[in-house]
Amino acid sequence: MEQRRWDDDERFTGVGDGSAMLPAVHDLAAVMARDGWVTEDPDAHLLPHLRAVPGWRVVGERLGGDGVYEVTARPDEPLEGIDVHRAAIRLLSAIAEPSFFVRQLGPGVFECVTGVMPGDPPGYATHGHLVRLFVT
Repeated sequence: MEQRRWDDDERFTGVGDGSAMLPAVHDLAAVMARDGWVTEDPDAHLLPHLRAVPGWRVVGERLGGDGVYEVTARPDEPLEGIDVHRAAIRLLSAIAEPSFFVRQLGPGVFECVTGVMPGDPPGYATHGHLVRLFVT
């Protein structure tokens, strides 16, 4: 199994663990598990913002029964490698709320959780969105 964390990594280990931010991650996971946390009508709440991002064209969208809003988008310019990842995050940032998590699942597939935690400004009730982005 490869130990390198990137192409010229010679250390093979980092400077610490990620526990400093675990409380926020656990808090997000806890509110995500609340019944009714995923907000209704992503076509109204999310789609206009995604369509307004320069350099992207939304070519499909649908809300799954599990509350995941699946969006298929195509960049106007060809992208490869890390550029796809960074461009996808820029697109998803158009719908970012105070809590924002993105994970790449595979080539051109990204999952995003974005939402409002209790006490976040501007004081709305906790709610959020689940998005699975397919980049074509």
